[in-house]
Parts: sequence; C-alpha cells; structure tokens
Amino acid sequence: MKHALRLALTVLCVSFVTLSAASAQVPYNEGPVERVVLLHIMPGHNAAVMADLKKNVVPLWEAEKSAGLIVSYQIFLNTTRSGSEDWDLGYSLVYKNMAALDGLADKVYDIRMKQYGNQTAEQKVIDKRAEDAHVVSSMIIRNITIR
Repeated sequence: MKHALRLALTVLCVSFVTLSAASAQVPYNEGPVERVVLLHIMPGHNAAVMADLKKNVVPLWEAEKSAGLIVSYQIFLNTTRSGSEDWDLGYSLVYKNMAALDGLADKVYDIRMKQYGNQTAEQKVIDKRAEDAHVVSSMIIRNITIR
C-alpha cells in the first residue's frame, strides 16, 4: 500500500513539473533588439535636420556598424501624420541582442569624439538638434519569430 502511494505521489509530482515546464516555454524565438526614435521636426527646420543626418549622424552609425556595435539602421518618414505635433521622421538602430546595449555609451565614446573632435563641439551640434526637432517617442523593441 505504501509503495503504491509513493508511486502515485511520484507520478503526480512529475506531471506537475512537466506541466509547469511546458507552460513556461514561450511560443516565440527572441531576435534582434531595436532602438526606435520618433522625432517631430520644427516648422522650417527640415533642411537642417537632413543636413545633420547626412553630416553627423549617418557617419556615426556607419562607424558603429563597422565596429560591430550595431547590426543596421533605418531612417523613415511618417506619411500618415495625425496632427501638427505628430512625429515627422524616425530612425531605428538594430542591435544583435540586449547584451549589446551593456556599456554602449563607453563603447561609442571614441567614435563620437572622432566624429566631433571634442565634447564641446559635440554639445554644440546637440544643442542645434534640440532647436530643430524634439523626440516624440523613444522605445526599445525586441523582434520575435513565432514558433
């Protein structure tokens, strides 16, 4: 009788462990991670934003890509604006995984200083950007593939 009770309890415990392990599995595979930023360009500042992208931002992203810090990047326009304060231009930076974000500021510092020369020159460019556009939204998203 004791042997049958132990066997029944063992089967019950194994069933619970199997059931909880099966429900813990996610129905997707995790993929790359993206930083998505949506910007509202101030009226009359579109040319300045595009010039800054061409002169400063894209060369930085290309250098980060060459250094293996980002996988890729995209720049996109909002063609379905819902109001005057909606975002106009967006960009995304694709990273291999979440771990690629660890210590990223330190990893890109030398690349930034090579682009701008020093922190004072960089800050002048950043201040000008703040006059030309403001961030409407910024998020980190993870791409997934359904299993």
